[in-house]
Amino acid sequence: MKLNNIKTVYLMGGGGTMLGFAKELRARKYEVVVFTSPRHSTEIMPGGATLARELDGAAIPWRMPEDVNSDSVFLEGATSLTMGMGFGEVWTFARKTIDRFDGKLFDFMGIPLPRYRGGAHYTWQILRQNRLGACNIQVINEFMVQGEFDSGEIVYSREYRFPDSARIPQDYFDAAHKQEVDFLKEFMDRAEQGEDFILSPVPEQYSMYFPRLNTLKQGWVDWSWGTKDLELFINAFDDPYAGASTELDGRLVRLKQARVETLDGPFHPFMTGLVYRINSTGVYIATPQGSLIIGRVLDEAGQDMTAAVKTGQRFFTPMARLEAAMTFHAQYDAKGAKA
Repeated sequence: MKLNNIKTVYLMGGGGTMLGFAKELRARKYEVVVFTSPRHSTEIMPGGATLARELDGAAIPWRMPEDVNSDSVFLEGATSLTMGMGFGEVWTFARKTIDRFDGKLFDFMGIPLPRYRGGAHYTWQILRQNRLGACNIQVINEFMVQGEFDSGEIVYSREYRFPDSARIPQDYFDAAHKQEVDFLKEFMDRAEQGEDFILSPVPEQYSMYFPRLNTLKQGWVDWSWGTKDLELFINAFDDPYAGASTELDGRLVRLKQARVETLDGPFHPFMTGLVYRINSTGVYIATPQGSLIIGRVLDEAGQDMTAAVKTGQRFFTPMARLEAAMTFHAQYDAKGAKA
């Protein structure tokens, strides 16, 4: 597959990588149009502004159609000289829409395919202590369902490793952003040089699917877990998310910046959740194999209430909360999370 005749690029979805790629394509003199959704348009980009504001500031045209398969601007502009690239787009593409791109409708996948299909990729990877990152450009076919299934051939790919210092999703996002933008620049360099890309099938024997998550509904701490699992869970729902939820004397709170220390432990299971020390390092919580040190305790509104925590209080999550979290199925549409 050769891609050196591209004149126009459609970018679909959202995120910092898509924005960076849009600016790079404009610098290369391509005609660029972004097709996004309500939830993507209001996402905060690395510079602190929303995607919509960033696109306006860069003079990159963008649209927010309900469905690209019936959007006249999208369909009429898609020709054999157009390349499409999805970045978490909300639409599934009809066969007639795919055909308009003459094989040049792709999806960017920032995961080590076919592992970690689904959603909340970095949360799942942190829980499993997995540091394998990857960039993939994959052909979109009519069987693809965004966030659920993809089977198109791989056009171009590269693997990398997240640094050992990466502990929370924001660390993974930050490290991935540079890798992904560099990867896309390299892809365009090769395309412009006339490289004949060889399509490779997805090795389905290694497939792993983990569903999308809703932090507020599913990120509840189970204090019966071991110390390391508690640390991993809390860190997996840290920034840019709201934090892992639990209760403190019956009040809903969220925890961030977790780490383990074993100097004081172990502790009897009956002591689990008890706050036994507070200092400049954080809030020390007794857990079976050692201390869980929490750097920030937030209230339900996201305000820091660490200073209000007292020794002798206990963090605890009622069983009803845990059962509701384990049976909840997160679903998203163009506007965001469904109730």
